[in-house]
Amino acid sequence: MQTIYNIYFELLFDIPLALLLFRIAEKRQDKPVSCRAKLIYCLILFCISYFLNASLFSVILCFITLPLIYSLYVFPKNYRIALRNFFEFVIFYFIIYIIIVVVYTLLFNDQDITIISQQYNTYKSAIVNLLTYIIYALTSNLAQINITKNIYILFFNAVIISISVILGYTTLSLNLWDSGSTVLPVIFATIFALIIICISLYNKFLSIIEENTNYRIKLELDKMEKEYSAQIDDKLKQLHSLRHDTKNHLIIIYGYAAKNETDNICTYINRISNDLSLTNTVDSGSHIVSALIAEKEKKAKSQNIRCEINISTPGINIDDFSITTIIGNLFDNAITAAEKCTNGWIRLELTQTDSYLSILIENSYTGDIIVKNGEFASTKTDRLSPHGIGIKNVRKVVSDLNGQIDFSYSSECFSVKVEIPNYN
Repeated sequence: MQTIYNIYFELLFDIPLALLLFRIAEKRQDKPVSCRAKLIYCLILFCISYFLNASLFSVILCFITLPLIYSLYVFPKNYRIALRNFFEFVIFYFIIYIIIVVVYTLLFNDQDITIISQQYNTYKSAIVNLLTYIIYALTSNLAQINITKNIYILFFNAVIISISVILGYTTLSLNLWDSGSTVLPVIFATIFALIIICISLYNKFLSIIEENTNYRIKLELDKMEKEYSAQIDDKLKQLHSLRHDTKNHLIIIYGYAAKNETDNICTYINRISNDLSLTNTVDSGSHIVSALIAEKEKKAKSQNIRCEINISTPGINIDDFSITTIIGNLFDNAITAAEKCTNGWIRLELTQTDSYLSILIENSYTGDIIVKNGEFASTKTDRLSPHGIGIKNVRKVVSDLNGQIDFSYSSECFSVKVEIPNYN
């Protein structure tokens, strides 16, 4: 029976440790490591921990030798990345481990029982290992995605951390109250396994959220495209109507001219012009991009912002999601800045140079430009809305497309230039 307990405790300690190393390596991998290699690593880790029984030699093997060998195995052609992976694992583990141990010790005042009771000490070590893995898993995922303000993700993180803290508190309390309980190992192992499964499925959960976000964006783009198409159809109908009635309009204008009624001529011409000013057609070579620019231009003009759109490109061969993310976010930022000016203006240029599409957006602004750690800080005052997410999304998309983005500004003009591959 004691042997089973020993195996049980070793597994509780080793599993989070191995999963932490796997997750740290995953963010740098080009291709996933096979499950067989991971199982072999876990088996070796378990054997060392179990048979060497927490000796100094086993600590060196488990926390230094094995992680270093695994890092070199995962990144055989890049020793620098392998060493970075190894040091990140060691530094993160020991720093977080020490912090959590200190917090638990202060909460429970359990210094004496930790030294006396091997079972209590093992449970505490397993809980600390689990919390260390959970903290890394949650924080690393939040750092990689651009939807940190999503309520579902925040709720998921809060639930996982709460369950883990409650599990640790309950386990240690029950162990103090009845260290010989046979129910405690079963309850702890069950909740422990559920938490590990939830964390393992965390990436899948995030991908579902991201797919849902992308789907909603696609629906908005489709709606925008349909509205733009309807506007174009209305514009064509007006042109056909004007062409059909041109002779009548000229007769009326000629009549006013014969009587030298210049005011009536101007009024009549303005009336015709107003009838044709429902929308400005935009031809970018992409119906989605044209619809997006037309919509943003309409939004800007509704706020009395003067717009100048210059497009000179044979076509846009970039996926709709990427190009709309870039233009949409940059145009929105330009509107936000220009609307604060007395005579706000925005200038957008799309040009093709060799195999690169150049996107230039300039706008007026007032106030000071705030730069923090190389990033432009948001001037939004609404604490509930995500700040700075738009520019981060643009940077990520441009980087994924192997392009470049440059920011510049003078006393009255802010400029963003993006160059991305646009192959025919």
